[in-house]
Amino acid sequence: MERPSSVVKELVENAIDAGATSISISVSEGCRTISVADNGHGMQPEDAILAFQRHATSKLSCADDLWRLTSLGFRGEALPSIASVARVTCYTRLHDSASGFRIDAYEGKITSTETGCSPGTTMEVVDLFYNVPARLKFLKKASTEFAHIQEIVQSLAIAYPHVAITVEHEGNIQMRTSGSGELALVAKEAKLFTGNESLLEVNNHDVTHGVKVKGLVAKPVHFRGDRKAILTMVNNRPVRCPLTYKALEYAYSDLIPRGRHPFAVISIELDPQHVDVNIHPTKKEIKYSQGNEVYLTVQRAIVTALRTLPRPTFAEQQQQQQQQQQQQQQQQDFHPIETSEHQPAVAVSLIVESRSAQADVYETQDAQIAYARLEQGGQQDGNDRRSFVAESLSRPRQLGFRDRLAHNLPAANIPEIAEASKAPRELPDGWRLLAYLKNTYFLIESEQGLEIVEQHIAHERTIYERLLAAQSEPGRLTELTQHLLISAPLRLSAEQSSCLKENQEVLAKLGFEFEHTADGGSLCTQVPLELAHKNYEAAIQELLDQLITCDHANIILEATKSVACQSAVKNGMTLSEDSIISLLCDWLATPRNDTCPHGRPVRMSFSMDKLFQMFHPA
Repeated sequence: MERPSSVVKELVENAIDAGATSISISVSEGCRTISVADNGHGMQPEDAILAFQRHATSKLSCADDLWRLTSLGFRGEALPSIASVARVTCYTRLHDSASGFRIDAYEGKITSTETGCSPGTTMEVVDLFYNVPARLKFLKKASTEFAHIQEIVQSLAIAYPHVAITVEHEGNIQMRTSGSGELALVAKEAKLFTGNESLLEVNNHDVTHGVKVKGLVAKPVHFRGDRKAILTMVNNRPVRCPLTYKALEYAYSDLIPRGRHPFAVISIELDPQHVDVNIHPTKKEIKYSQGNEVYLTVQRAIVTALRTLPRPTFAEQQQQQQQQQQQQQQQQDFHPIETSEHQPAVAVSLIVESRSAQADVYETQDAQIAYARLEQGGQQDGNDRRSFVAESLSRPRQLGFRDRLAHNLPAANIPEIAEASKAPRELPDGWRLLAYLKNTYFLIESEQGLEIVEQHIAHERTIYERLLAAQSEPGRLTELTQHLLISAPLRLSAEQSSCLKENQEVLAKLGFEFEHTADGGSLCTQVPLELAHKNYEAAIQELLDQLITCDHANIILEATKSVACQSAVKNGMTLSEDSIISLLCDWLATPRNDTCPHGRPVRMSFSMDKLFQMFHPA
């Protein structure tokens, strides 16, 4: 018994093993008074007395049961250990008994008396560590100790979502789960999740090795700086599992920023004979006999989940219901003015047309001056602006900067932009391009509200996923490379030069080739086709800087990220309207499109309800 949370853990686990469906926990007196009541099977008086004897347990029938444990407790040490450092009173009653019994354990003495009580078992622990002053001295503040209790109960509540658990501290209810059996709901009630996360279901079954993985993970737009939102259960036992941490790190390595951790609840089920839960005094750590198979099953389950559509959050479900009700009300009350079906909204079309025409207008100096005047202080009215845009669009179309770039560069470099010039594409139903802000952000109207998408990050994710899908062999970006007629000299720092020589074989698999001169310099002689028409020296320097700080096992992945980032269209570079729509269509069709490979969010979403709250704060 290290601290009050250890007492709560043992008593709640006993209640769960007793088949309880409702457990009430009360903590007071600076966490030194603890009460745990359940509606489990209850005990016979002789069994209750025997339970306070060391190594007495009813959870094992023979020694072989140690190799196939299905209960949380099995050693028979919890109650005697608690009774040795506190005053313990046990009330227990079988469901078919007319009365119950009270067992008092204090300073090694155990007494039993018949009494009336509710079916099940209630354990009251008073004056914890009264006879162990050294242990009492090193207890933390009451708030800290109660936080440890909450963490223990939280994990058990999620591991057993069908059990309703209530936690009370100094007379105030701090946590309550419904026992609904719905994992996502219980995770929110237990305060592991906030309820605003978009959750993905995890499900994988390795029939060959008998490993089953279930659970929930949050989309990569939700993460935190520690692992406190990660919970692993093995055969319904909450544990610390390095294999789960490793699998999550692999699956989210190109979805969230480095050093951040996702929200996840992972439940692993396998034959108890392949798990050793007796390697740690508190059973927090376990050992697998087939750890590699468990890791691969967990990893595949998470990776597959991240490529599926998310389930809506609780807040989104409520919001969708409210929006449906509002739309129905608006349809009943609102009668729009009849207009021509071809008549566009003037303000919206003006923004899009002016931006799409901007690259063409800038081709002549006179047009640059005229457009600049229109941008200054609103000197002309809306009619002047519209006439100017109409006149510009009526001129013979000249290729703008980005269009010329798409025509001049190979399609392999920027396929989405090049494809836009071949055939016009359309956004999904309910999506409409509103504006193009500073040649960087796309403002889009969706069925939910407003979407703001950054062009560089969206294009980077699209290229990255395409590169991964096109790898004919692990670590190979493309079969196409560009051999340089004139080798590009590289001005590298000592650290960059050392990294290049150390990882030259890996970079060769990616399509790079280098030569080293007698004076210690380096030359680039070949690059992947994705980096053609780029500044080779700057691209390679950035790539090496990223490889210096990354884990050796992730070198190929980091290199792919770097190539995608440097191949993507940059912010501030003008795109035509067709190119914007083409880029958006390709991005929406891309799996895992919420973030860029470095973990930055691609879009910001504002629902109608959220916009209303921003303008009308409570």
